[in-house]
Amino acid sequence: MDKKKTTPNMMQAMACAALMIGYGMTATAQEGKTNQAHVGIVYPLSTNGNTASADTNNFSLHLIAGVSQQENVCLIAGISGVVKGNAYGTMISGISNHVGGNTTGVLVAGLLNQVKGQAKGIHVAGVVNKSGDAHMQIAGLINIAKRVEGVQLAGLVNIAEQSDYPIGLINIIRDGERTIGLTVDETGGSMLALRSGGNVLYGILGLGYHFNYPEARYQLEGGLGAHLITANAFRMHAELASTAMTNFEDGVYGKQSLRILGGWQVTPYVELIAGPTFNHLLFDADQIDIRSGGYLWQSHGDDVFNGLYFGGIVGLQFSL
Repeated sequence: MDKKKTTPNMMQAMACAALMIGYGMTATAQEGKTNQAHVGIVYPLSTNGNTASADTNNFSLHLIAGVSQQENVCLIAGISGVVKGNAYGTMISGISNHVGGNTTGVLVAGLLNQVKGQAKGIHVAGVVNKSGDAHMQIAGLINIAKRVEGVQLAGLVNIAEQSDYPIGLINIIRDGERTIGLTVDETGGSMLALRSGGNVLYGILGLGYHFNYPEARYQLEGGLGAHLITANAFRMHAELASTAMTNFEDGVYGKQSLRILGGWQVTPYVELIAGPTFNHLLFDADQIDIRSGGYLWQSHGDDVFNGLYFGGIVGLQFSL
């Protein structure tokens, strides 16, 4: 009776990669060599065999996962790449990159980049970047680092001890700034917003309520701001924000705003903010115009209405 042949599925491949990662990060030191190329499937099924974790490679290509002591130019792995020491150049893995030392160059992973030492260059991950000191991080959801010299860009959260240029909705920066503020615009729309970030850039995440227009009663806002000037008790900020407004019955209004805000610190923990805004309003043509006038420019299409107008905003924010 013939036995059916079986082939490893993705879960089995990932399990093998996980075991290899655990081994690669804990393997004992041994004397290795430098290779022009390292090609394999998963440790130790590769051209470097059992010495792979001690070897230095200029180029590595692995179907599932690979392990090495150092990479000098490029590593490409289907699931994971593990470098016990330093990595230079480019690392590209379908799921995760793990580096025990420092990196200089570009790391790209589908889910996670993990660097225990200093990270110079660009890290791009679909979900999480985690490193010590970093130069630039780009992640779909979360960046984690100690000190970041350049831009820290995340779809949701940036976490760091020091990062002057975080770009995310929520930024938890130890040496940065976090405030919660209540503002009102020229149409009577109120917004409770968290502003969090570094010494230069900060993110905006807000929830609001519109008292004057039932059609746009509930508001959700996200944006990016920058501290332009700080002089004693006076500060100046610039913000770009996008707001969705709806009552969950009559569609959604879209509002994009450029704000130039002056800030006066009433106390070390309380700041009064106010300034002009330049706004773009977009909504379905069959919806009610929630401004009904005062546009610098407007367009009535068959499906949508567009309008540009000047406005203003005033409020208080409190340091957290």
